Amino acid sequence: MLQEKAFSWWREPEMKRYVRIFWLAWVVLWGVGCSPQGPSVSLSLSRAAPGEEVEARLTGISSQGALVYVGGVEALVTGRDGGRLWFRVPGLPGGPQPVRVVSGGQEARGMLSVLGTVDPSRVLLRLPLGQTPRLPTGFTLERLDDLQGCGFALAELGYSGETLGRALAELEAQDPSYKADPESLWSLGATQGGPVVGAPLAQSRGHRGQGVQVAVLDTGVDPAVPQLQGYDVVEDDTVPQDAFPGGHGTGAAGLVKEVAPEAAILPVRVCDASGVCRASRVVRGVCWVVQHHQGPTVLSLSLGGDTPVEALKLALQAALGQGLPVATAAGNQGNQGSPTHYPAAFDLPGLVAVGALQASPTGWQPAPYSTQGSYVDLAAPGTDLDCVQPGGATGSCTGTSFATPLVAGAMALWLETQPTLTPAQLQQALQQHAKPLPYPAQAVGAGMLDLSQAP
Repeated sequence: MLQEKAFSWWREPEMKRYVRIFWLAWVVLWGVGCSPQGPSVSLSLSRAAPGEEVEARLTGISSQGALVYVGGVEALVTGRDGGRLWFRVPGLPGGPQPVRVVSGGQEARGMLSVLGTVDPSRVLLRLPLGQTPRLPTGFTLERLDDLQGCGFALAELGYSGETLGRALAELEAQDPSYKADPESLWSLGATQGGPVVGAPLAQSRGHRGQGVQVAVLDTGVDPAVPQLQGYDVVEDDTVPQDAFPGGHGTGAAGLVKEVAPEAAILPVRVCDASGVCRASRVVRGVCWVVQHHQGPTVLSLSLGGDTPVEALKLALQAALGQGLPVATAAGNQGNQGSPTHYPAAFDLPGLVAVGALQASPTGWQPAPYSTQGSYVDLAAPGTDLDCVQPGGATGSCTGTSFATPLVAGAMALWLETQPTLTPAQLQQALQQHAKPLPYPAQAVGAGMLDLSQAP
């Protein structure tokens, strides 16, 4: 009798009811797990220049009557064929831009990296050390360097074609180890910040940057600022004199010394007399520092542009991996809608993107020119700063270029007191001790650099 009651649920009608419930649940779960995905788009190129044609392969959405938007701007559709369509990249700032294909109430999304301010006749190719690249038609090898400090070789190629995005893809198709980049043409962002951020208080506690190097990758540094033996990547010699009118690199180096007067300036010239900082030169400059630095070292980069370069990201990763923190300018395009600025926008722990502040009757506020974005980590004064100029004269400097060396100097103070800090830990310390400001994080990050309490 007990056995009969214990197994009575297997009998009719209970058994049928449980079986039906089981199968219904299985069908529902199968339907959820195997339901068709929504519309999708696959682009033939991941990077393309304005005016270049890109093929979009569509799934779950018709190409007939479809409209294409890149970065919110409607693109010219040049052809349709079944599940494919072709469009031309509209004139947009460089950097990642969302792509939307809209048709019949449906929408498919993708992402395209627009090649902005670049040299269309030059391409960078990253490859393993010791290799000579195999080049397709249309490319010429202009220069090849084994960058031992970063662990890869960098080839500068001449390019005679007109479709730069397709050329990058064609190069990478030659060998799985090849990675191609555009020759991005960055600029110098056109800023007594030390007392404002509490540097005298830190110095009164005995912190002056002694034993720390700050590599200033810029236009060079005039002898008016005491410096170590550096390197001129532009002219390939060991005399990195500031050739930029007004002395951009000299001003940046002087602001580092204002915060950390005993830090050693390591000048690395990567920008020419016109203020153009070719990405290839910046990569080589970073790798030179990685290979030649002595002891605790900070990298200060008051430069950047709208088009990312993967080779520079890897070079900065190599620097960070060696324990070298990086301060870099967030950009001076705030008045132009704040396009994403590189290398500041690279998501690398220990790389601190610096926005600029200006004084107002109510306190410090974001400078209108300072580029805003989710990647901004910290802010510092950057408007009308007193700075050293070639020959030792004092001038006025403005821009995120000059907020950045204040942060680089602060990094030197922290490394003097705690030389074992990793770049990520140093970034965290700077942000934890920042002075909060009543503005969005995309404008000021964690707030204003503050050395009044620490280190």
